[in-house]
Amino acid sequence: MRYDFERLTRKIHEVASSEAEAQAATAALREWLTEPRFAVYRPALDDLIARERWELLLDGFRQVLPFGTGGRRGAVGAGPNRINPVTMRDAVQGHCLFLRQRFPGEALRVVLAADVRAFRDVRGHYGPGTLGPLDGISSIDFCRLAAEVYTGNGVEVAMEDPASGYYVSTPELSFLIRHFDAHGGLNMSASHNPPDDNGAKFYNREGGQEVPPFDQELVEAAGRVDEVLRIPFKEAVTAGTVRFLRGADHRAYVDHNVGLSLDSSLRGAKVAFSNLHGCGATTVLPVLKAAGFDVVLAEDQASMDGRFPTVPYLTPNPEVPSAMARVIEVGREAGAQLALATDPDADRLGLAAPGPDGEWRVFTGNQIAALVLAHGLERRDVSSQDYVVKTEVTTDLVRRMAEAAGVRCVGHLLVGFKYIGDVIASVKNHGHWKDLKADEDNFICAMEESHGVLTTAAIRDKDAAGGALWLAELAAAEAARGRTLWDRLYDLYREHGVHWTALRSVIMEGSTGVQRIRTIQARLREDPPASVGGRRVEAFQDRQDPAGVFGPILSDTDRASRDVLVMSLEGGARLTLRPSGTEPKNKSYLEVVSPPLGKDASAAEVEAVMAGLAQEAEALLDWWEVDLLRRAGLDFPPYALRFSGLIPLDRKLHFTGDLDPEIRGRLRSETTEEVADWLRDALGSVGELELLEGGLAAFGETMADELRGPWKAVLAAL
Repeated sequence: MRYDFERLTRKIHEVASSEAEAQAATAALREWLTEPRFAVYRPALDDLIARERWELLLDGFRQVLPFGTGGRRGAVGAGPNRINPVTMRDAVQGHCLFLRQRFPGEALRVVLAADVRAFRDVRGHYGPGTLGPLDGISSIDFCRLAAEVYTGNGVEVAMEDPASGYYVSTPELSFLIRHFDAHGGLNMSASHNPPDDNGAKFYNREGGQEVPPFDQELVEAAGRVDEVLRIPFKEAVTAGTVRFLRGADHRAYVDHNVGLSLDSSLRGAKVAFSNLHGCGATTVLPVLKAAGFDVVLAEDQASMDGRFPTVPYLTPNPEVPSAMARVIEVGREAGAQLALATDPDADRLGLAAPGPDGEWRVFTGNQIAALVLAHGLERRDVSSQDYVVKTEVTTDLVRRMAEAAGVRCVGHLLVGFKYIGDVIASVKNHGHWKDLKADEDNFICAMEESHGVLTTAAIRDKDAAGGALWLAELAAAEAARGRTLWDRLYDLYREHGVHWTALRSVIMEGSTGVQRIRTIQARLREDPPASVGGRRVEAFQDRQDPAGVFGPILSDTDRASRDVLVMSLEGGARLTLRPSGTEPKNKSYLEVVSPPLGKDASAAEVEAVMAGLAQEAEALLDWWEVDLLRRAGLDFPPYALRFSGLIPLDRKLHFTGDLDPEIRGRLRSETTEEVADWLRDALGSVGELELLEGGLAAFGETMADELRGPWKAVLAAL
């Protein structure tokens, strides 16, 4: 096929945010359209060109998919800024170069893991029949491709037999790397991302991910790849350079977690569990059962299915309360004391339990962290040499609890569990991490706000299994006293004050979204706010400041990880902003705190303080989100804040800019039924109706009085 490259270049320039971005995209697109090795992807690219999907083409080709806090992750598709066999083979070849550089002359071994994902183009970006090798490509398929490259470079591979139907979770991979004394590992997973995403997390010999500046060496090694060495998978298996994991290997991981029990007498809790179609069925489920708990499984979510068919909005993330809905229903029907759920790679853990009033409620990641720590502090003989670890955006309640118990807290870490893993590994190997002197046995637990906990120093990534075991034991202890996990959390609030945390994310997709995020960060650095929602900013800290707490920038990857702005607000509140390292969004973390309430405070009094702080946090984040978008040059009406954070910004702007005036006009000239029929189709381009409900109701409050009645009728008809 002949391509009009002059037109392609012009169209890409029209949607690009900079000349450099446009040139990078057009050069890469020309390469993929002309070189024979990319021929299998041309039907997909031809389709995008024919349908003039210039934004998609720009985003797919504007850069080589970068490494973030969790590794290389993104949408599956055609182009260097997508996950596909080309980009993955190059990344694995780069990892091989890195390993040879790190371990010269050694016989290298790696462990590979895969979650349940398979690409089905749920987003509908590509035309029917154009996907070629991308159609249905799964995480285990990517592992086969990776094994071919590793063995082609003389690196031995241990992995699950693709025919077994077993999937290795993130924490099990971390455990197995050290179990086999391997030099590293690869995890093919996009964790809790939507079904069309996938990714690669490269692990080091410690079973963790590289931290700066070593992750920069890995990035640079991937950039030096000019030839990919491969051996066909079947040949590698026959030659013995690929070995399959055995049942005993998996049992070693399960047995280790069961051994983390702090009190084997605490088994009087019934546990409802959902693996949300992911790997938790191979981790949390067997650990809880082997430990002796009565586990009730959400059977309709038990299948290993990367489409996540029963999960609301196809978002298998236990951070999102809607993902917990089914397991809560199972727990309520079974009379369980707690309900647990895991994301697809089983490192994140969701928790729900009945409140003092009997109504089931979902815990935040910070509340889970506090409960896990509470169990560890209460059931261990702790000493002043013991320590806990958290990231800096994780609740300060953890630090207060640790100090009250006389143990140390490492709490000044950047976002990403790899930094926690680095602390644990440094203590194990050197007897210290910076000024912290300790040994491996002094580790109690670690946590991050995004529903990640770790209860053993033998694993260097978050593990839902160990956390699930401790929470089940804690629930059993409370049940024996006629109490729930919420009662235990309220005790912590009585002693240390209510620590209310809230997270606000704004999804900004494509190259335009990337530019908006960069613009927001740059303008905040140039002109920091004097106040946030009426609260004076007492301190503004830029984590990229070489004179700050993290010192000089170590590498480009360090600079990216440190793209974090921290504001201490009047009244003890703390606000942190950072772009996500694994998803196209910026994230604002807020914590507001009350004084200790005293041991005699009733549950109603605790809940009243919680409700008041929640209201304060919502108002602060509303003001903050509007201000951030204003800095990006966007006029964002307050009613749009009530649309779900799962709706990308561009779709919200489509509503506020295009649908808003048209709805008002149609309400004046058409019947309720006509407006409802039209709007039902129009909203298909914005998002799921349930995700829009709050915003649609708030939108009605901005209308003239004579339109509010008809609008309510339209909403009822929807």
